[in-house]
Amino acid sequence: MMAVKKDKTMMQTLQHAVKHHGYFSLYDGLSAQLLRQLSYTSVRFHLYETGKRYVDEYNFLHKMFIASIAGLVAGAVGIPSEMVNTRMHMDRMLPHEDRRRYKHVFHGFYKVCQKEGCGALYNGWSYACVRAALLTIGQNAVYDQAKNYYMKTFNFKHHSKTVHLLSSITAALACIPIVQPIEVLKTLNMQVKAGYFKSVGEEVKYMMRFGIRGLFRGIVPGLLRMLPNTVVIFLIYEQLRLTFGYTLNEKKCSFE
Repeated sequence: MMAVKKDKTMMQTLQHAVKHHGYFSLYDGLSAQLLRQLSYTSVRFHLYETGKRYVDEYNFLHKMFIASIAGLVAGAVGIPSEMVNTRMHMDRMLPHEDRRRYKHVFHGFYKVCQKEGCGALYNGWSYACVRAALLTIGQNAVYDQAKNYYMKTFNFKHHSKTVHLLSSITAALACIPIVQPIEVLKTLNMQVKAGYFKSVGEEVKYMMRFGIRGLFRGIVPGLLRMLPNTVVIFLIYEQLRLTFGYTLNEKKCSFE
């Protein structure tokens, strides 16, 4: 959706994929996506929640700092699986002679190392790390800040499912426009061989052939993925926290 050559809508892209490649083509890259979630997302949440205990968790700037560090580290952990995931998603759009045909994530690792060297697994590492940092700020830090705001303004309790739902929706809506331009450049960078673009300027120019919206291509499907993903993650997380973890001290929230 982001780096296709023709300007298609989301529905046209879906119809084309199902018509020409079958319904299950919508799940290309599933194994890589699962591995990415198990590694990258777990590290991101763990580091953020751990680091948050050592700062003023009601101060948004402190949470942004912790979220940035957590995102950068998690991004570095998840780059190989994310790169293979991106290539598996985009493979059917390539000419037959250029397709990589990875069978699963580990086959993808093997083929990349065999043909391009293991260092190629880290193509687009800078974008992936920046994206992970922004994503953690947009999801985790904004979620906590929104939760504090709703608790203070509407007198919700920390265990209220309503405040969890509202906060997760707020986080998703805030996150997607922040992350999408980096997501576009990261996807573009990961699907080509190292050195194809000589500078960030060339990559931006390539996407700007669609106009300024080129940097926001795929924002609608991105939102449709981000919104339920964020809501489900935080609703489950809060129930796990309430059952097995620590609970917040119900003290006055500050918004410095």
